[in-house]
Amino acid sequence: TADAELLSYAAWPQETLHKTSNGPVVGFLMSKVSGRMPVHMLYSPAHRRQDYPKASWYFLLFAARNMAAAFAAIHRHGHVLGDVNQGNVLVGSDSKVVLIDTDSFQINANGITHLCKVGVGHFTPPELQGVASFDSVPRTSNHDNFGLALLIFHLLFGGRHPYSGVPLRNDAGEALEKDIQAFRYAYAPDGQQRGFIPPPKSIPIVVVPDNIQAMFTFAFTENGAKGNRPTAKQWVTALDGLRGQLKRCATTS
Repeated sequence: TADAELLSYAAWPQETLHKTSNGPVVGFLMSKVSGRMPVHMLYSPAHRRQDYPKASWYFLLFAARNMAAAFAAIHRHGHVLGDVNQGNVLVGSDSKVVLIDTDSFQINANGITHLCKVGVGHFTPPELQGVASFDSVPRTSNHDNFGLALLIFHLLFGGRHPYSGVPLRNDAGEALEKDIQAFRYAYAPDGQQRGFIPPPKSIPIVVVPDNIQAMFTFAFTENGAKGNRPTAKQWVTALDGLRGQLKRCATTS
């Protein structure tokens, strides 16, 4: 069942539909999400100029914070998104985030876990890369937290992928999935040893404070795969803290 919190953050099924009383299920009732666009329309600089022309750094931080809050709500209810990707997170001009495609979420209900059987390679955490099928693979909130950190990184760093950069050795840069599996986080303090440096003219990681840099490093390296990725709730706190530190540029009208 969906409570007010789930309905606020996700297009969640509310009732089943039947042709006759107590007859077979023929559909379900859920809210229609309108007036919001997929998050990649916000983190892509080209699309942002067209669709969110007034989106400032503060707006990007607020959208990232609201996205983390949506993930936190799902996790609080014992569920997992599983198939985290740029298409199931919608953002409005008010920066509010709504999650869609809830039919593919991993749902825990009445003691039964209904698995998420799909996934997108570029958003799959290193420890699940190479899995032939998700049909029998239980997901965890820690797996979700990889995808969340990746989406936050996309928002704050102009759509860049954290595992994409200038390769420093022959086995780096062949395929994004392989670089994810090998923990080749290009912006890590030891990125050169991992085989990458950030792309030229990319936004430097130092644009965010040390604590958020550390959260990205934990999310994208070996420690995170062991279960230590920053949680959605921790991202909410960190991003709220960063928003509170911002000051308006004196030359901005």
